[in-house]
Amino acid sequence: MGVEPMKQSQRIVKNVLAGGVAVGLGGLLQLGAVVMVARSVSVSDFGIYSFILAFAVFFQLLADSGLSNILMRELAKQPDRLAEILGAALSLIWTLSIAVELIILAIVPFLNFSLEVKLLTLAMGAATLSLFHCAGYGSALRSQEDNELHALGFLIHKVLFCALIFIGLRMGLALVGIVFAHLIPNVLLCFYYRWMVVRRYARPKMRIDLAMWKYLLTNSIPVGGATMVRLLAQQVDVMILSWLSDLRTVGLFSGPYRISMTLRFIPQTLAIPLYPMYSRLAMDPEAKEQLHTAYTRSVRFFVVAGFPVATLFLIFSSKMITLLLGDKYQVALPAMQLLGVAFLPFFVSSPFPFLLTALDKQRFLMVSSLFSLALRIGLNFLLIPFYGYMGPCIAFFASETVMLIVWSDKLHRLGFPLGLVKVVWKPLVASGCIGVALYFVKGLSLLWLVPVTLLALLVYVGILLLLRAFSESDLKLAREGLGFLRPFLAKWSGQPATSK
Repeated sequence: MGVEPMKQSQRIVKNVLAGGVAVGLGGLLQLGAVVMVARSVSVSDFGIYSFILAFAVFFQLLADSGLSNILMRELAKQPDRLAEILGAALSLIWTLSIAVELIILAIVPFLNFSLEVKLLTLAMGAATLSLFHCAGYGSALRSQEDNELHALGFLIHKVLFCALIFIGLRMGLALVGIVFAHLIPNVLLCFYYRWMVVRRYARPKMRIDLAMWKYLLTNSIPVGGATMVRLLAQQVDVMILSWLSDLRTVGLFSGPYRISMTLRFIPQTLAIPLYPMYSRLAMDPEAKEQLHTAYTRSVRFFVVAGFPVATLFLIFSSKMITLLLGDKYQVALPAMQLLGVAFLPFFVSSPFPFLLTALDKQRFLMVSSLFSLALRIGLNFLLIPFYGYMGPCIAFFASETVMLIVWSDKLHRLGFPLGLVKVVWKPLVASGCIGVALYFVKGLSLLWLVPVTLLALLVYVGILLLLRAFSESDLKLAREGLGFLRPFLAKWSGQPATSK
């Protein structure tokens, strides 16, 4: 007997859970790697590591320019042409990667570092560019909503990365071991994603298709450009701080910043499964009300999920620094606390770029993202000379808050009012209540803090239910989505689906 095919709500929950579990565990492993590096090298060497990583990631973003985002959209729209489109895209990815690596090769000799650091910068550039190739194959997996396969690769990658960091540091390889701990897992992840694409869908054959290249690049300029700018903003603080201050200041900022940025994968992973739904609803003029409802629900979810994360980060910053980085970073406590608060608007704004793209507002998305980046850069140059490593923290918080307001206002003018204050006040009250309670117990040992924190999160949900933060239809849809397990198991066991 067949099983009813998976509903959209079930696919979203399945993909969110798959990504969430992988990002949660992978984030802990990433955090563990950062902690090992911070504890094992000097603050100055940690500053060098942060700079070469930021430098390399910048050029990875330059190469991608959002191409993987556009590729995912096109493969979702035309699954029957997956091998053809992906094959052309892969040849374009190789062309862009080689061009960008040559640019890195031309710039590195002029950096004010030793020859060893310059060579490591080149190796880190190759490591981050290999992630561009991973993104090409990963887009195919996500476009067909097989996010669990993508999540599995992500998790394996983090396990290997953390293991290689540990081995490299134990062998005394220092920065050399750290850089190759980036390179090796990235290359292996690319092979894994390719194997999955060939096994599940088709074998893409790289080919030169100038017409397809032009189409992908033209569409990538506004959509991918905005993505690149958004991700670039996450690296620009370290680069400007390196220019305007010393490596110790960079290291003191980078410790808390790297910890907070390990959380950035969470909202991105949660938002990506919404993209296909947004796109399908945006294509149908009759579905505007459905799109409005989906938009409101998704933003409400991100607000509800983001507040407790920011609260825990704010309350337990001192303990996190001591536990993860050591007392030598305790002077950076205000930076850690402010970054925790700034994470909230960054978290909440995650679904907005996908919705604006679905509504064909790519140009506005790019212009507004450039405005946010310019604001962040300007504030960095203005504040760093006076406030040191606190300057980038303030710039991050201000630019993310302004960006959230600008995007929600644009959607309001497009006929999708949100009522941000109405969405925010109930989670704010609930998180304030648990925040006050946790403040008075923050001195407990870690053994007690874990169950106390879990209890506080349950209380947070209870307060939201008492305040009626969720409608009956919200709860009904949540129950429906949680029923994904049976059709999911049927899919992977080969059991036939029935249609109504």
